[in-house]
Amino acid sequence: MTGLHRLERSSTEPAVGRDVEAWCAKCGRAMEHTIVAMVGIEVIQVRCRTCGGTHKYKTVREVARAEAEPRTASEGRAEKARASSGEKAARAPAKPKAEPTEVRAARVVYQRLMAQRDRDTAVAYAVTLEPTAGQVIDHKQFGYGVVDEVLLNKARILFADGYRTLVVGRPQ
Repeated sequence: MTGLHRLERSSTEPAVGRDVEAWCAKCGRAMEHTIVAMVGIEVIQVRCRTCGGTHKYKTVREVARAEAEPRTASEGRAEKARASSGEKAARAPAKPKAEPTEVRAARVVYQRLMAQRDRDTAVAYAVTLEPTAGQVIDHKQFGYGVVDEVLLNKARILFADGYRTLVVGRPQ
């Protein structure tokens, strides 16, 4: 395989800062979005290039599948009855999942780093932020984090639940 083919394949893989088609509830249709946050290779959060809204990543297929799933009449009646009586739906107790080794190791490092830093100096995360390594970030969804490294328009930030790569340094 030549270098050109390798380049083409890697350019189709999602990465923070790249564009992707996603469902925008605000616009009401599939639009071009910029990837804002990823966990591993999974896209988590996107920003609509049309309306500027930032939201969870949803593919058109996921939205269509959710709308197409027929709900049975008995499910609807039972749900309405629970809602009117104030009764909560009964759930089976969830089994605790085994925590991956990487997450456990990241949590230990995170706790050490946050013990050395003052949360009062935390800067609120925004895509326009230009962070520096070691800076404390306050993210609406992920909580406090410490900037590990900054690469052009991306920052690798350690949060309590592990590392996340987020978009930074974007103009308004």
